[in-house]
Amino acid sequence: MIPEALGAYAHFLSIFVLLSLLVAEAALYRRRMMPATLMLLRRLDLGYGIAAGAVIVTGLLRVFFLAKGPAFYSANPVFWAKMALFVLVGLMSLPPTIHYIRTQKASSGDREIIIPERSFRHIRGQLWGQLALFALIPLMATLMARGIGL
Repeated sequence: MIPEALGAYAHFLSIFVLLSLLVAEAALYRRRMMPATLMLLRRLDLGYGIAAGAVIVTGLLRVFFLAKGPAFYSANPVFWAKMALFVLVGLMSLPPTIHYIRTQKASSGDREIIIPERSFRHIRGQLWGQLALFALIPLMATLMARGIGL
């Protein structure tokens, strides 16, 4: 019982860290920013990727060793909807990551960075889209935990 509780705790903690980093990215991303802000965004984005890895590892541990077992999860379409949402959020995180890297490479010195309006709107949309889809994942988890979909 203790290992299962600790596994759930580790999974939830990694989810909260991931969400916190995503919210920080969305809050800091601006059309005009200093190179230090862009560097911070890159570090937050790296942390976001690490947290996503922790969510995956702890989730797999729960599915295969700590919770209800793979048979319960694999037979539940709500579980697969939850997984699809997580994959979509992950795919939506790629454009901001690439954008931060390219923008930093293109910037020079300590001068303010001005993101073109179209790029800014696209990346801002990716960040907010991730948050919107991420908000649906706990709904799927709640439904799944109550046996809905079986």
